[in-house]
Amino acid sequence: MSNHSRQGVAEGGNAPLRRRGDRVDARLPGIPISDRRHVFSLLQHIADRADYGQDLDILLTQLSPSTLDTLRQASVTDLSRLAEQRPAFVSVCVDEQMMHLAMNRLQLVTKREEDALWFIKRGAPAAAMLELFGMHELEYRRLRLAASVETKRGRSPKLDNQTHHEVIRYWYRNRDHSDPIGRFKTLGEAFPDASFSALWAAIRGGANA
Repeated sequence: MSNHSRQGVAEGGNAPLRRRGDRVDARLPGIPISDRRHVFSLLQHIADRADYGQDLDILLTQLSPSTLDTLRQASVTDLSRLAEQRPAFVSVCVDEQMMHLAMNRLQLVTKREEDALWFIKRGAPAAAMLELFGMHELEYRRLRLAASVETKRGRSPKLDNQTHHEVIRYWYRNRDHSDPIGRFKTLGEAFPDASFSALWAAIRGGANA
């Protein structure tokens, strides 16, 4: 019978990583999985997909229709007991090239999030966050709230003439910086006592390259 109510995980506490009878089976492609909790989760995933008719074309490349039907109709208890059987009969394959692409992408996303938070904490105006990060007003306000950045009323203080000229000179000295986020961050670090809104106004207000 169909088992749409299949849920939960196998009981039994923390199982050891290896048990008597466990061995690395060269028959299996990829990395053999022997921990019954993980095997149970994978069996349940396959059974659920078969039960709902999802990804059948993929499932049928690995399992026969009769095996899928057996898993689909199995109870949670049956799947849990099946997961305990040895030797291992489940393995995973890793596309290392795609995994490295995902890892690199995650590093870029993390770095961008860290940079955005740095600018928010320095009091960057909404216009700066929109230009540098494509961040719209709602997300801008949410991040400021999360970072406990106080909203100050009125116009941002301007730089005095000497600091203004120093900022412009520093900005031009770093014109070869290809990353605008990095260039503005370097500027902010070089003038830690200046309001970032004032720094932004000095650069963008004068339409400096």
